[in-house]
Amino acid sequence: MAVDDRAALSYPGIAVIRRRHGEVVDRTWLPVGEEPTFADDEALIAALHAAWRWSSHAA
Repeated sequence: MAVDDRAALSYPGIAVIRRRHGEVVDRTWLPVGEEPTFADDEALIAALHAAWRWSSHAA
């Protein structure tokens, strides 16, 4: 895919973004293949758990 004469790469995954007062303070990228594995699921659960715990402290 070309975007403004530059190459762009697309890779399936999930971004977990942490914000404080509207500003991004952390970003975690979890790559997920065409057929997510048990390990992919566990990584997502761990990242979401950490984000939820963080959000309760950051509020």
